[in-house]
Amino acid sequence: MTSTLKWLDFSAEEQRRTREMLRLFEEKESRDELGIGQIRDAFSDLLFPGTSVLLTRARYFLVVPWCGQYADSTAHYRRGRQTLDMVERRALVALKAAAPGEAGIIGAYAGTAVKNLPSVLYKQALERYGIARPAVESGVHAEEAVGEQVTLDAPGRWVSSLPAAPPRFPDAIDGGVRLSLEEASWLSEQITAATPDSYLTHVLLSKWPVEGVDSPWSHPAVETAPTEMASVVVDAELFSLAMHGAALLYNLLISEWYENKDLSNVPSPVESYRSALDDWAEQARAHPKRSSWDTAAMWQRVMSQNPRVEGNIRARRFIGDWLDGFVRGDVDGIADDVACRQLIRQRERSIKDAQSRLTNEKLLRSWAGASGSRRLTYRWSNVAALVTDIHEGLESSDART
Repeated sequence: MTSTLKWLDFSAEEQRRTREMLRLFEEKESRDELGIGQIRDAFSDLLFPGTSVLLTRARYFLVVPWCGQYADSTAHYRRGRQTLDMVERRALVALKAAAPGEAGIIGAYAGTAVKNLPSVLYKQALERYGIARPAVESGVHAEEAVGEQVTLDAPGRWVSSLPAAPPRFPDAIDGGVRLSLEEASWLSEQITAATPDSYLTHVLLSKWPVEGVDSPWSHPAVETAPTEMASVVVDAELFSLAMHGAALLYNLLISEWYENKDLSNVPSPVESYRSALDDWAEQARAHPKRSSWDTAAMWQRVMSQNPRVEGNIRARRFIGDWLDGFVRGDVDGIADDVACRQLIRQRERSIKDAQSRLTNEKLLRSWAGASGSRRLTYRWSNVAALVTDIHEGLESSDART
């Protein structure tokens, strides 16, 4: 019980979001420097429900329930009872042995000492896709459900259609992190049944490959998406494009101060970000749907997904002001636009105060050249990895019978 106490003030969903935020914070180019994460996450959930930046490989959607079933099968033992935690750590060793060098293996470096186990990272997705029943519903005590090591090994916890675990599980896992044909078919059915009207399902069923596609709106499936779904994708694309300009301007402001202080670890950042802003303006001008973008409808979609956005007045005001100029076509000369520069300065200062990179010289000196400069793609790289796993499994002749 001791290990759970520090998490008792947080729900399991809050735990997941905290871990996701920390993962994003580790990626300097993906940091939310201007406080738009709430809207970013709403779009991510609209497009790809159940996903998060914590998900790596699709087979964990089966490995976790297999671990739970195995742990439950030992519950009557007087000696040798296995907790979910213990079984998962055995499974992680087996996965690493079965797939050395594969990307996305949890614990690939930390081994059995890994802190965040798959049952924690995948909990919300397992429930969203109907693979696991919510903890309270299946009889797990509330304090266990919110603990750092989320308990998932309760009887009746898992969907009855779950494919059987491989022989010798959890100490050997045939196929490693790659899905068999049966497993891929089953997982595809679970996701599509749970999220039938989502872009995630549309991309999954399209059978078009996602490898080499760098964003949701670049995938061929968008061409055949139903009207409402396509509108969400367009909103997400335009929001990403618009706010990328704000992120680039923010980095330009840092660059200018950086060079004024004669710092040189980052080569020619001002020139780089001015060039990037010129390229951004060209993309913005050329986008065929920019000038007709209905931002009011966009806000309604976002607030329907996350009602808390409505109460985030400061973020909505900042984003609204920036989007107004974007839709009008005020995109040229952003680098020297006094009003735009002031808007970015005020926004960053309002959310960071003394930790602002535009006023804190210590933070300036540690700048690595990019702070939230990457364009939003709404968990696309994680989604692409999961969809690729499923598509490859569906194309496999390996039934592992």
